[in-house]
Amino acid sequence: MITTREALEGLYGAWRLARNDRLGMALFADTHEAFWRSFWAAAIAAPGYAILVAIHLDGVEDSTSSERIVIVQAIAYVCGWTAFPLAMHFVADAIDRSENFVRYIIANNWATVLQVGLYLVVAALLAMGDFPNAVAVPVSLGAHVAVIVYQWNVARIALEIGGRAAAAIVFLDFVISLLINSIVRAMV
Repeated sequence: MITTREALEGLYGAWRLARNDRLGMALFADTHEAFWRSFWAAAIAAPGYAILVAIHLDGVEDSTSSERIVIVQAIAYVCGWTAFPLAMHFVADAIDRSENFVRYIIANNWATVLQVGLYLVVAALLAMGDFPNAVAVPVSLGAHVAVIVYQWNVARIALEIGGRAAAAIVFLDFVISLLINSIVRAMV
């Protein structure tokens, strides 16, 4: 179980990394226990993710049952939280950063909560108004770019790697997410 203090420290560390403050890493314990507890971030982010899925599905007429959508999305959520760390275990070894793997996944897990929060704020703003594409597209694109830059920064700082290597890791995360989302669309 995770304590409230540890969750708040994780979120604050992620916030500091979002502000390009390397000292945010000091807020993450670099232990295997902290690694496993950082996956509580998935539970914290889950309600926001569920709302994003509901917003995305709103107005979609489909013959797929609600139960099937919930089950497929729940499985995809778990896969999304586990597939990337599993792949990164091998990547960190391949790039000689095994010693930074645990702290990177901890930082990445907490950073994901902030990313879901940003997407939720943007989706809520866009859902509240009848914005023309001239506004909605740049706002959505801006949120995606901000998340990509944030992921790049977390990888660069936590793994202590250069910008190109961090970009490759962000691309790996993108490919894994794209694959999972493609499977979800096919199943739903």
